[in-house]
Amino acid sequence: MENNVEEMDGDDDNEEDPLRLPIQYTNGSVHMKNTPPSFLPKFHGLRLEDLKTFLFEFEIICRSYGYLLKTQKWILFLETLKDRALKWFIV
Repeated sequence: MENNVEEMDGDDDNEEDPLRLPIQYTNGSVHMKNTPPSFLPKFHGLRLEDLKTFLFEFEIICRSYGYLLKTQKWILFLETLKDRALKWFIV
């Protein structure tokens, strides 16, 4: 399977995905810059972490790199989950 993602308009909530995930592996038309992982905020799922602050920081990084499509944000978001948060997401 190719790891290509189809670019969609900003409203991809109506896609026919049973998990309602905005990613479709198709022809590779989403353009992503090479974003260093160290620039992304990390979320580990710990009680001491502030989810609202994490999401705010994530949105700021997305906007600064010009990632305005939900599909682009989704690709980056998966890179931010670590430890318990990643395990929760996978299950």
